[in-house]
Amino acid sequence: MMKKLLVAVLLLTVLAADFSFAAKNRQIPAEVGIQKVDAVSDMFSDGYKITTVTILYKKKLDPASVSVDDYEVEGQYVKSVEVNGTKVTLHLDTSNIWYPERENSRELNGKNTFGKYAIVTQKGDVTTSDGKDTYTGSFTITSEKLKEPKICKKFWEKTYLDDETNVEVRYAVFTPDNYDKGWKYPVIVFVPDSRATSNVSRASLLQGMGGSIWATDAEQQKHQAIVIVVQYPKYAEEKFGPLVSEDGSWNAKLEAIYRLVNKEIGNSRADKHRIYGVGQGEGAAANLLIGQKYPSFYAGQIAISPLYEIRDIDALAQEKLWIMVSSKDRQSCSAMEKSLKPLMDAGNRLCKDTWNVDLSSEGFSRAAQNQISKGAANNYTVIDGGTREYTWCIGYNIEEIREWLLAH
Repeated sequence: MMKKLLVAVLLLTVLAADFSFAAKNRQIPAEVGIQKVDAVSDMFSDGYKITTVTILYKKKLDPASVSVDDYEVEGQYVKSVEVNGTKVTLHLDTSNIWYPERENSRELNGKNTFGKYAIVTQKGDVTTSDGKDTYTGSFTITSEKLKEPKICKKFWEKTYLDDETNVEVRYAVFTPDNYDKGWKYPVIVFVPDSRATSNVSRASLLQGMGGSIWATDAEQQKHQAIVIVVQYPKYAEEKFGPLVSEDGSWNAKLEAIYRLVNKEIGNSRADKHRIYGVGQGEGAAANLLIGQKYPSFYAGQIAISPLYEIRDIDALAQEKLWIMVSSKDRQSCSAMEKSLKPLMDAGNRLCKDTWNVDLSSEGFSRAAQNQISKGAANNYTVIDGGTREYTWCIGYNIEEIREWLLAH
């Protein structure tokens, strides 16, 4: 009996030792457990952003061991985390960085906004689903190269060196499907604000939707058009100065853009009676100056937050204008109030309306429809409570305004 009892005790001891060994958790550095990182990007009204980051581990993870606090993505906020076997997907905050009073609102950061990679840090510890291993932080890893948003791939990058002024300007061109079938296409010329003055390729396309929205499938199904997106490079600014002078005078850089457009459409299937200027900040001021220097060059313009007064409003009489500013943008507001007073005094030449910054997208559409219904030749909209940058995010995304521009 004693012998059997001794054997039983020994067996229990061995089993207990085995259980203790099995239950023991190994601490493994995250860099050993992580296989690779992928990231996905998309375009938004306030620019190109990473939407999700997927981290692939060697083993399946226990979802209960993973939280948003375990990860950090440089330049963006981790909103939620999802675990699916060996994959951890980080869903990033893509809300508008320029919305007035937004929590964590921040300035545009060229490095983060135009980056080719996502830089991810596992800060906390995460455990495998079998409980045997814990991948410990902190470890930082760079993702595989980001794929550009699909819309950007539709544009061809080009460079124009103006022989007369020696000013070099970069630009990107979109041409519609079936371009070779003999149709004459309207032309959209988008000039961004000075934040896109950069040597980073495609900065004007990636900064926001002002240029690319015209090349979307939905827009092209309604209005096939050639789209030219201008980018004034930083090296040109360092040599020749800002694209638009503070006194609003004509200069060689603007002349170069005017000739660039003429050269690009010279041998194309462009309808030269339907060239439209679209711009924001410095770019809006640039297009308005081109329109004053060369009356009737543009058939119409959407000018978002122009920085400087319009010196010769009568020179733009043959164009249709939709100018939009925000109440918190004192520079643009003041300049446009002075510039547009002659049109406002002339009655039906201009309709002025004020919209609340907190309107939904449907609300902005209704407000635009209401303003258009008044039948004025030109429209002037003030976004009450808005900031300069946020106005850029509103103007181009209102379908009714785009329709209004191209209807002429």
